[in-house]
Amino acid sequence: MDQEALPMFEMLIRAFKGLFMAILFGVFLLGIFLELFLVLPIFLVLDRFLGSKPHRMQQTIRFLVGLWLFLLGILGLIRAKGVKGRPVDQPCVVVANHPGLFDILFLIRHITRMSVMVKKSLATKLPLGPVFRSAGYVLSPDFDQRGPFECLEEAVEKIRSGYKVMIFPEATRSPKGNLGPFLAGPFMLARLAKVPVQPLFISNNPPFLPKEDKWYYPPSGLSNLTIEFWNPMAPPGVGQERQYARDLELRYRQALGLGEIHTG
Repeated sequence: MDQEALPMFEMLIRAFKGLFMAILFGVFLLGIFLELFLVLPIFLVLDRFLGSKPHRMQQTIRFLVGLWLFLLGILGLIRAKGVKGRPVDQPCVVVANHPGLFDILFLIRHITRMSVMVKKSLATKLPLGPVFRSAGYVLSPDFDQRGPFECLEEAVEKIRSGYKVMIFPEATRSPKGNLGPFLAGPFMLARLAKVPVQPLFISNNPPFLPKEDKWYYPPSGLSNLTIEFWNPMAPPGVGQERQYARDLELRYRQALGLGEIHTG
C-alpha cells in the first residue's frame, strides 16, 4: 500500500470503529434499561422477602459487563490479554492506575465482592443510582449536600461488611502517556478501616480512550489490556497517608517507564 495512503486508511478504520463504539454505547444503554426496569424490581421484591443481598445485583452487573466487554473484543476494540497474580482474599482497598475509559469494567468483571466508589454525577446522568445502590456501590460526594468524610465513613462501613472498595487514586483517567498525582484518600480509608491496600497495575497497549481522546475516534489497532495484582500493602499509620500515596505513585511511574515525581 502506498505510504501516503496509510494515514487515510487508518483514519477510515478509526471512523468505522467509532461507529462500532456508537452501536455498543446503544447496547450499553439497553443494558441500563434492562437493569432498571426488569432486574432491579425483581431484586427489590426478593430483598423484601429474603433480605437484602447486594451480591445478586453485583453478579448480574458482572455478567452483563462481561458480555459487553466480549463484544468490544470481537469488534477489534479492546480485550483483556491476561491477568497476573490474584487479589487478596479479604476486605481491602483496591487501587490502580486509570489509563482508559473502560478500566473499571474489566476490574468489576475480575474482582468479586467489590464496592466501587462512583461519581454521583455519573449515577445521575445515566441514570444508574438505584442500580449502584442495589449493588452496594458508594456514590462519591456531592459537596453541596454531603462532605467527603461522610462518604469515607460509608466506604468504611462497606469494608466492615466484607467488601473490597475500589478507588482510583488519580480520581480521574490518567493523562495520555503519563500518570496523574495520587491523592491520599484511598490510603486514609485503608487506615480508618484497618485493612490492606491492594495495588494493581493496568497496562493498556495501545492506549484505549485515555482522557484526551474522543470516544468516537478509537485507535485503529486492537488494544490489549493486562491486569497485574501486586502484593498487598499494610495500611498506613496516622499521618502517613500522603507519603504512601507518593511512594505508590513513584512505583507506578517506574512501571510505566516515566520519570520521577515533580512538585511545585
